[in-house]
Amino acid sequence: MRFPVLVLALAIPGLAPGVGKAQAVPRTDTPRAGTFRVTFEPIITTWDYEFTSNGRQRIGASLPATVFVHQEKRETPLTVDFGITDRIALSVRLPLVRVRTRASYNVLDSTGKVDSAGRALDSLLNDTTYAFGSLMDTPRGLRYFAGDAEVQAKYRFLESSNYALSGTIVLRLPTGHQESPNRLFDIPTGDHQTDIELQVAQELTLFKRLWLNAMLRAARQQPGTRARRVGPPSALLLPHAALATLNWDPGDYVAIDVAPMYRFAKTFGAGFTVGYFTKQSDRYTYRSAQDSITIATRLGAPVSASVLDGGSAERRTRLGVAITYVASDIEGSLSFEQTVTAAGGHVPAASVFRIVMRTSRWLF
Repeated sequence: MRFPVLVLALAIPGLAPGVGKAQAVPRTDTPRAGTFRVTFEPIITTWDYEFTSNGRQRIGASLPATVFVHQEKRETPLTVDFGITDRIALSVRLPLVRVRTRASYNVLDSTGKVDSAGRALDSLLNDTTYAFGSLMDTPRGLRYFAGDAEVQAKYRFLESSNYALSGTIVLRLPTGHQESPNRLFDIPTGDHQTDIELQVAQELTLFKRLWLNAMLRAARQQPGTRARRVGPPSALLLPHAALATLNWDPGDYVAIDVAPMYRFAKTFGAGFTVGYFTKQSDRYTYRSAQDSITIATRLGAPVSASVLDGGSAERRTRLGVAITYVASDIEGSLSFEQTVTAAGGHVPAASVFRIVMRTSRWLF
């Protein structure tokens, strides 16, 4: 998917009515001219299972021993919007991300020690062939990093008593931290490459009670570089000799988020959320012919970097619930979402808890 598809996405806004007040997905309105709007939006994502080519499995199920792996990502972004006019706004989103993996051997023998299969796996992980090191929690010094910062420009095309339409251009910057290929279950805080995303949002209110809200997002992800161990993505245990820094062209994506809500009172509403995300396959190549020769020499046979392309396409569906509170200049919401279906290489079966707190203030 490239820019013609993005243009098509913008041409069919009827498929993507925008989000309501303080909803789990971005909304259509902009701060009025001369107004700052500050949003604090903690997002906690956790998962113990993932969707693989063999179905939904515990993380690390393909390893030759039973292990326990729990992964958590806490994003605390601060977003500041400024109204240039009553319809145009610029914003900056700065996320701080905490990542943590809790990993251990899950089976003990009668003496309380790791069983023989676990000991064999630990020895294998520490062998110089693989050099992953023993399973352990993420060290404190490797838990906090910046995420991928964003700069946005939004234009509100239409606004009436029961209908609104907006469009947004998002530039996502390479400020995040990629996962380490030398830690078996490391978690990235960002892609560390540039994205250009277009968003269309609509809001339709019926009977002064029902908000029919959703958003369509489509992005072109720019090429970058990424350190990976070259081998089949389904194989967790790849030798350290396969490590290379590669040219990486991540697949473009489209996402639709629908979030209808019922307004029980002037300031309170509740509803459900449905999100669908699909991404094309990534493309990997060696940065030079010498890199390819080096890997072939280490491994004893040529290995194409494109072997990593397989399993990098992704589709997922999330369902959730949300509640929201709206006052004159303060808004807040809570939402919970769960990934219920997915396809791809290793897609987290994630639970997502989100809090939105927002306030607006006049600058002059």
